[in-house]
Amino acid sequence: MNDIIFQWINSLANQSVFLDKSMILLTNSVPYLAVAMILLLWFIPGTSHHIENKRTAIYAGCTTAFALLLNLILHLVYYHPRPFAVHHVHKLIPHSMDSSFVSDHAIVVFSIAWILWMRGSRWRVPVLCWAVVIGISRIFVGVHYPADIAGSAVIAYACGYLVVRFSAKLEFFVQFILNVYRRVNFFETDELEIKEKL
Repeated sequence: MNDIIFQWINSLANQSVFLDKSMILLTNSVPYLAVAMILLLWFIPGTSHHIENKRTAIYAGCTTAFALLLNLILHLVYYHPRPFAVHHVHKLIPHSMDSSFVSDHAIVVFSIAWILWMRGSRWRVPVLCWAVVIGISRIFVGVHYPADIAGSAVIAYACGYLVVRFSAKLEFFVQFILNVYRRVNFFETDELEIKEKL
């Protein structure tokens, strides 16, 4: 079933230049969009829940780091070849021959998506849809199997659940980050006021 679904999705590659370029753009944009999304959560102005948004951003960062660490350990103890290493596939992007299971890109997007879902963010549905599309794009470009994406989603969900479940244990770290931000923001405001007086 894993191979069948992979072949079905990957067979759509090289059929449309527009679709190929769109999927390549999507899959390559993950690091930038993920950082942008967390920064947007942190700096989004004019909401009554700005502190909770900052907490969500911190939880998303912690979940992503936790899940990526687990994936690093998983790659050290288990190797599963990439689709292009064992099949004739439409491979649209260059990639190393490291283990396919699970996907770092999918880990990142699903970590953010699940945290937003668990925290009840109004962006939870579109971000989860984005994560699913990114997962499909990794299959489309020929570097991951569906099981890799599903495994990433499960690991990200488990890490997100643990972060939210034991958020009280993270409170010291959360307050440290918030206090650092307040101090930096205070110095910037103070400097701006001095310049305005001059």
